Amino acid sequence: MTTATASEPATSLLARLRRLGSTPASGFEGVAGPIETGWLEAGAPLAEAEAEIVEGDAERLRARAVGAPGAGALACFLDGIQRAGVALFREAVPVVYAYGAAVIRVRRDGRMATLTDAAERPYLEEREAAFFPFSLLAPEAVEAHGIPRARLVDTSEGVSPPPPLFPPALYARAAERINHWREEIERRLAERWCESGASGWLLVDGSLTVSPELAQCPRALGVIKSHRTRFFDTEDARVVLGLRAGERTSVFRPTTRQFTPVYSWYLRLRSPAGHDALWGLVRVEVAAHSESIERADEISRWLLAETAPLALPDARWDRLLYAIRDCEEYLRARAPRL
Repeated sequence: MTTATASEPATSLLARLRRLGSTPASGFEGVAGPIETGWLEAGAPLAEAEAEIVEGDAERLRARAVGAPGAGALACFLDGIQRAGVALFREAVPVVYAYGAAVIRVRRDGRMATLTDAAERPYLEEREAAFFPFSLLAPEAVEAHGIPRARLVDTSEGVSPPPPLFPPALYARAAERINHWREEIERRLAERWCESGASGWLLVDGSLTVSPELAQCPRALGVIKSHRTRFFDTEDARVVLGLRAGERTSVFRPTTRQFTPVYSWYLRLRSPAGHDALWGLVRVEVAAHSESIERADEISRWLLAETAPLALPDARWDRLLYAIRDCEEYLRARAPRL
């Protein structure tokens, strides 16, 4: 994929696709209005996984008070965004345009800025691509209009049998590929930071398990805001859902992460009083080292300190840390308008 420069948003592909859709006799039909593509925004499916408790009484999960919020070593923050929409049709086959980007922002003297390396290169990745099934639409038909193959992603690759000509199924497949594509952008940026030897800690919005290098980094932590995987049931689940503000669970190891092992725990950032049981609840991931268990309270106090200022007006403000919201706002300002 082509990576845009840090100073210029990657919008040229979208403009080309729109011109193609308005070109007579091209065989492509542009999109005249909003397309119902809820499948493109669908979240990950619900899942179940086992977990091994690695702190204290290994038979039971416990709630632990972590102490008062305290400023810590969190200096850098990584997040990514994606935007996607149907740009064209060719004989009923949708061509989905997607913009993906990731950035690492650094906090210095209370101000946020984009992190740069020793060569003054920003920790910023922006990409754009067109997603469609090559089994239903030959990529040469798009390339013929000046759009390079490097910007085209085959959503039918690895699918057996090939996807049917049924738009909801094609949107769902595109959404899956776009999610993986955006995660790859974030992974590359995170690994670059890990290899740089930068000082301080990196807070990643999401799981560390997208990369073995990131999962093993002793100064990286991930914060998962959405709870799509169930690790515990019955009494242990009651401990998780019953956490009070400033409490965490025992540290555990998700057993599904064989190639990217991490340690994890749940932390309640805000009181759930008057809300549902997931209000203010996040799951933390760190490297699977014994020191991570010893520092779980300290790291949790760092995260509690990150809850101010509030990440309003974002609807996820109960779990969204302000520095991560800053990353999102920075990227949204650069993203093309679909």
